[in-house]
Amino acid sequence: MQASTACDRTTLCHAAGRRVGRPLITIALLLALVPPTPSAFGQPAGYPAKAIRIIVPFTPGGFTDLMARTVGEQLSKNVGQPVLVDNRPGANGIIGADLLSKASPDGYTIGMVIAGHSASQTLYDKLPYHAVKSFQPISLVGVAPLILVAANTLPAKDLKELLALARAKPGSISFGSSGVGAAAHLTMELLAQQQGLTLTHVPYKGTTPALADLMGGHIQIMFDTMSAMLPQVRAGKIRALGLSSAVRWPSAQDVPTIAEAGVPGFVS
Repeated sequence: MQASTACDRTTLCHAAGRRVGRPLITIALLLALVPPTPSAFGQPAGYPAKAIRIIVPFTPGGFTDLMARTVGEQLSKNVGQPVLVDNRPGANGIIGADLLSKASPDGYTIGMVIAGHSASQTLYDKLPYHAVKSFQPISLVGVAPLILVAANTLPAKDLKELLALARAKPGSISFGSSGVGAAAHLTMELLAQQQGLTLTHVPYKGTTPALADLMGGHIQIMFDTMSAMLPQVRAGKIRALGLSSAVRWPSAQDVPTIAEAGVPGFVS
């Protein structure tokens, strides 16, 4: 599958004066298939009569996976049937979403996606489904800001030093993401564009492998969810540089916002 150049698309979007803002914050959303007829939305008596599957198009351990497992546990208690989380990572969620689009629209297969799901419709030249029209939203599940983290091997100790280093050595700093077009990718592109930086993007098949390479010093920085990053920050394996939100987050009061750390007005 050929991806469009996400950086160019992002640059054009901002050059035209369009505000990205909140959509880049990680948003977990439950989706179901659009049934062939309106009457198909109605479920027969006795539903559910078997296990329900939640397709998560990312690796285990990330924000989307954790949200799906939390929802699945409570849903199972409510309906009296097993709810199974099926991780299908790859291609920034496209593999899992494609699998969901091909499932029977009978209510037994649903999916958990993030804001980047709808953005993929414009980021990719061709998709095996329509990111909006092929699915039926069920519920917004959770919203969380992204956190900018750095490898312990990075000489820069805070955001201002990172920006200075990136300007002094264009292209020398690599950043990871869970895939092209992911919220983490686009947020970093937004920061780079606003600050006139040249960074090297290294996309992965999910947060887990990207985090592993960050801790190993193979990449220098990345944005991702606090649920995935904070445990490693607290363990001293990586460093937190700032949050993408406008205000500090209750669970990370010691982490400044990016605006506080050196980029006034930055919110994503």
